[in-house]
Amino acid sequence: MKCSNCHCTIDPKAAWKASANRFYCSEFCADAEAHDRVDSPRRVSKDEIDRHYMERLQKLLPYVRRRSTAVPSSRPAGIG
Repeated sequence: MKCSNCHCTIDPKAAWKASANRFYCSEFCADAEAHDRVDSPRRVSKDEIDRHYMERLQKLLPYVRRRSTAVPSSRPAGIG
């Protein structure tokens, strides 16, 4: 099975299905395809999708760091 947006081979168990009954390799490809249908007919490259993914992760990093410093040191064994 190939992604409808970036044409990469995808695992059927991990595929994302959009409202148009198309399958995508990730949430980002599905979002990019929906966005492109509304704004323009151009295709999104896998590199651009990866860049958007990394930007989202970088925005979340400060929240993760704050949460990890706010956790008390008396956590049960095996957690964290």
